[in-house]
Amino acid sequence: MGNNGNFTEISKKFNLNAESIKLDSKKEHLTVTGNKKNTIDGKDGVSMKNYKVTDKKEEEPYKENVFFYETDGHYSTVYLVCLMLGMDEAGAEELAIATENPDTDVHSETDFEIDQTWGYPSDQKEIHSLTGGFHGTEELLTALKFLYIKEKTPKETTNKLGELLHRFGDTYAHTKFDNIKPADLIFYDLKHKPENAEKAIESWKGQGGKKLSDDVEPWIKFINYYIDKYGYTFLTNEDYQKKSMYGRTLKQYLKEIYFNKPGEDKFIMYGTEGYFTLDHMQTDAGYPDLIYMRPDWYLCYVKNLAWIISVRFKLDHNKLNITLFEKMVKFAKENKCSMKGIIDFEIAKFRKKQEVYIPVFYSKPGRILASADAVYNTDYLGNAKAVVENTKKYITENLGTTTNNGQEAHHGNTKIHKKPNGDWYQYEIYDEDYFIIKFK
Repeated sequence: MGNNGNFTEISKKFNLNAESIKLDSKKEHLTVTGNKKNTIDGKDGVSMKNYKVTDKKEEEPYKENVFFYETDGHYSTVYLVCLMLGMDEAGAEELAIATENPDTDVHSETDFEIDQTWGYPSDQKEIHSLTGGFHGTEELLTALKFLYIKEKTPKETTNKLGELLHRFGDTYAHTKFDNIKPADLIFYDLKHKPENAEKAIESWKGQGGKKLSDDVEPWIKFINYYIDKYGYTFLTNEDYQKKSMYGRTLKQYLKEIYFNKPGEDKFIMYGTEGYFTLDHMQTDAGYPDLIYMRPDWYLCYVKNLAWIISVRFKLDHNKLNITLFEKMVKFAKENKCSMKGIIDFEIAKFRKKQEVYIPVFYSKPGRILASADAVYNTDYLGNAKAVVENTKKYITENLGTTTNNGQEAHHGNTKIHKKPNGDWYQYEIYDEDYFIIKFK
């Protein structure tokens, strides 16, 4: 055929219309014809091994999943916390971008390109905390690394700090729903049983985790001693750790000290140690990443996040305005929505801006898993529009009005995506790159 590409970017090269997007059920890929001359297939842009499209009789119809923006818990939360604590704008933005990087490459406020590290076994474990271990162990170990890690250059250090903050956030987001009352529950299985969502919300009510500083502070002298002896690699070099702790790694030692009693740490992570896992997506889909599902859990994350950032960068932890986060969480709970856009509005106010941007996420050719997600799984345009409406509602409740109602969309590069609520083969084109909401 000669021309292969990612469906979300196809129309940069070809003029498409609704009639030109068709499914060839005799092949293992979607076929798109542009200008009635060129046929483009998805073999190189979509992994057909995992996302095979065959005859309708052989597969279930497409079902909308509940994947929403996760940037509210990583990028936006880190950004706002840093600004609150007194970090300069450039530093706060740089750390927020680095934190979001494993999920999304933030090229600008309006340009968010989805990544696919969630599909790599080593990254699942090291960056996304999908270990099948305990939340408390993963959080404590990640916090210690964040407080001490030092790379060769400032840029490399920032990137590593962001990666660790991503992992820190995922120790909360990737904690299983069904381990609060294991004697009473088998699985919520929210992906297939969304009716269990209220049950999950209720069981996590009041679950806020531990105050991290109580566990971290006693370790500071211990860590300092061994860092002086071995350097900063002590935190990642398991051979050094075993020499210092009677044949145990730091993670094993922490587990023995803090979690040696049955039921002491009931918060279990999705995944399994050392293997590729789809546990998170197969069991509860995108629900664990939704802040409104576990509001107290998120607020605990914000407090502990602010503490480790304040210690690392020598900022004033008392400047954290948790009341503002509680207000945003309350809105998300009442409207059962993502906090994307809402937190970005509060960031804009801190920056003395009068506008907030809502990007439409996309994938580029070459990122196979991300491309498949953008076409087959997640309605990124629909998500962006929902974020726009919820953000406008939040702004209206707090300021009274927005100033550009009905003129939010910015039109740019045309993309193609799955039709919201359409049949399994129905696709449509759109050219909204991002939305902008103005306020005074």
